[in-house]
Parts: sequence; C-alpha cells; structure tokens
Amino acid sequence: MKNNQSNSPLALDSNKDTKKDFANKLYSVLHTEPISRRMAATRIGLTDQTYMVTQLIYDWIEQGRAQVVGQTKCARSGRMVEAITTNSEFFISEISNQLTMFDL
Repeated sequence: MKNNQSNSPLALDSNKDTKKDFANKLYSVLHTEPISRRMAATRIGLTDQTYMVTQLIYDWIEQGRAQVVGQTKCARSGRMVEAITTNSEFFISEISNQLTMFDL
C-alpha cells in the first residue's frame, strides 16, 4: 500500500503558511488590547486550547515583541491573570541598567 502523505515542497509550504497565519492572528489579537493567554486563544477560535498560544507568547516576551503589562480579570476563568500585549504603546518602559540609578 502507498502512503498518502505528500513530500512535495508545495505540501510543506502550506503547513508553514498555516503556522504563519496562526501567528499573525495571535499577534493582531494581542495588539488591539492587553488580554490574557486564555482570552487570546478564545478570540482566535481555540476554546480550551490555551497551550496552542503559550509557547508563541513566551517566545515573543523573550524577544521583546510582547510584554506583560499588568493584570486583568479573565473573562473565562474569572481570575486575575497576566495582561499581555504586542502593542508597543502599552509597553511599560524599564530602566535598562539599574546601576544608573546610583550615578551622581
């Protein structure tokens, strides 16, 4: 029997496009307003699949493309959770070097 999976470059590109489209949707949802991971997953259609967005958001925070800007009440769980955004207008400015606080 033949394997129905295709190894053609076109088939592989379609998976990359899907991941890229998913990342773009998530980025734009987080750009509109600071919201929780669970609420972001729900807005892009992944109800009860928060794990699908967690790694992307973590990577963006590490890269400086996203930031935790406070807390918000999650509409789904009712708990106070981290509010995350990709919009640089909402970013909290940080002191780049703490030693500069003591320079005279």
